[in-house]
Amino acid sequence: MSKDSNTQHRASRQHPPTKIIVERHYVGTEKMETVFKRIAEEQITKKVKEIAENSVN
Repeated sequence: MSKDSNTQHRASRQHPPTKIIVERHYVGTEKMETVFKRIAEEQITKKVKEIAENSVN
């Protein structure tokens, strides 16, 4: 078998490239879920305070 036919045979067996998705689960030493919860709580608290101040005025 010549090199050309061998190369063609190998090329037809190649698999398509695989994408690997890497997700960060930690920010520093804290889990992302904990960080997101804290941010959401801070935003909710801030919004509640704004509404309370506006209803007083």
